Amino acid sequence: MTESVIAGLEAQLREAMLASDVGVLDNLLADDLTFVDATGKVWSKADDLNAHRYGIQRIERLEIKEQTVRMYDKSAVTLTNAVLSGQFGGMPLSANLRYTRMWVETESGWRIAAAHCSVLAF
Repeated sequence: MTESVIAGLEAQLREAMLASDVGVLDNLLADDLTFVDATGKVWSKADDLNAHRYGIQRIERLEIKEQTVRMYDKSAVTLTNAVLSGQFGGMPLSANLRYTRMWVETESGWRIAAAHCSVLAF
């Protein structure tokens, strides 16, 4: 597997987040996903999908500033710097973020098993 495949999946993830496309997100996230957001809250796959499904989270802008991919046998780690804006819980949200994602190769394809997000200074 090459870095370009994972980069392509990251691009699909970005588009799905912008569109709140729960079907695509469901395919990209592992069933046992653990996501730690910038506040330290731990999200499950169901939490993430429901935030998109019910409009709790609406991402209007997600600009990738920098991204690296590192391959490890049947896993990969991505490090992404992104500028995000939109709404969360009805409140405006704008932030410069750093995401770390762990992708794992499963029988069904590549899935995000773990992710972490931190807020960076603009």
